[in-house]
Amino acid sequence: MPVPADAREIDRLEVNASWLLRLRWVAVVGQLLTIAVARFAIQVDLETLSLLVVVGFTAISNVAFAYWLRTHTQLPEQVRVRRDPWVLAAVMGVDLLSLTTLLFLSGGPANPFTIFFFVNLALAAVVLPTRSSWCLLLLAIGCLGILLVIHVPVPALSRPVILGATLQLTLQQIGLVVGVALCAGVAIYFITRVTRELQEREADLRQVELQRARSDRLEALATLAAGAGHELASPLSTIAVIAKDLQLHLDGTDVPDTVLDDIGLIRSELDHCRKILDGMASGAGQSLAEEMLPVTGAQLLEETLEGLSRRDRVELKHGETSAKQPIVVPLTGMANALRGLIRNGLDASNAEEVVEVSTQTLGDSIVITIEDRGCGMTPAVLSRAGEPFFTTKEPGQGMGLGLFLTQNLLRRLGGSLTLDSSPGVGTKSIVRLPIARCEG
Repeated sequence: MPVPADAREIDRLEVNASWLLRLRWVAVVGQLLTIAVARFAIQVDLETLSLLVVVGFTAISNVAFAYWLRTHTQLPEQVRVRRDPWVLAAVMGVDLLSLTTLLFLSGGPANPFTIFFFVNLALAAVVLPTRSSWCLLLLAIGCLGILLVIHVPVPALSRPVILGATLQLTLQQIGLVVGVALCAGVAIYFITRVTRELQEREADLRQVELQRARSDRLEALATLAAGAGHELASPLSTIAVIAKDLQLHLDGTDVPDTVLDDIGLIRSELDHCRKILDGMASGAGQSLAEEMLPVTGAQLLEETLEGLSRRDRVELKHGETSAKQPIVVPLTGMANALRGLIRNGLDASNAEEVVEVSTQTLGDSIVITIEDRGCGMTPAVLSRAGEPFFTTKEPGQGMGLGLFLTQNLLRRLGGSLTLDSSPGVGTKSIVRLPIARCEG
């Protein structure tokens, strides 16, 4: 199931809003520094008090904007999608009016920092929808028109500054160089950071979509397994009863041994079919509907090893604390998943080799490691391990669903499965399960 469009739009707007909040604080600090340098370092006669009032208004509006950012998340998504762009547009409109007022008090269009109109409009194009950006452009044009007609002149802007034996520039020219550099730096920094953060958010959303797609496939497989088990159970049982009765009737009669062997083969293949159906049901359907139970690591492994063939080839090593750590899992489904990993290790190893199963506690997780010294996997095979219906076993020995179902089960439990394998060395399956948190 894809992420709703409303959620995507809200995520984008909130990223933009958080960066706009930071940039406005930078603007407040920059404006205060500019006023201080112009008034006290360069000795430019300015309406200092009026300028400070405008900067103070911007700071107060940013406090209100920060409060809005913290509280508006309680609104429904549909309301936020409609309202957020207008709030951001209003904030950036306030910034244009504040900049216009600052320029009005400090030389109007003769002030080289008029170029900061470009920064506001460039940021609006990134942050706001298209219609709001064009509205801000019209507002900026109107503000510039007003400044052309009326403003407080600052004669000191045309004052020459000697920078060398032959180089002489005015304050306006020097300010233009500084303004262009600041505008370019702010625009590049803000736009690249916002773009990068949005890309990261998009990557996170795509990961969520992939996880949901995997869960959907797991549910589809569970439904398939349950349906297959239900539909095939009756005919398989009927065939098994008939085969058994036929074998009883033929015992002691003068029939070729090959006939009895064929009947025995039929019964063994029926048992094989039942095991496959049981594996599909326990791996897919049972783990979805099974009750979550609090168990310890030792209890989980005890359930896993119970009834396991070739148990004598499994070497168990418990950590000091991991055996007693509580975890909450569907016990039968999780035990079947671990049992499948152990069987994989046994199948890949020689008859005299053992499979080591060890547990340890790492942080807030229990780590169960299943390690064999078998043939291992090539990088190409390892990259596909876990894909549904991909298997390296002989036909009839596996359906390629075990790792896929195990990974999905662990993902739903907040855990993970990591495979580490090298050809000729063996395979290490690392299962992580979160430790249950104590309530109260």
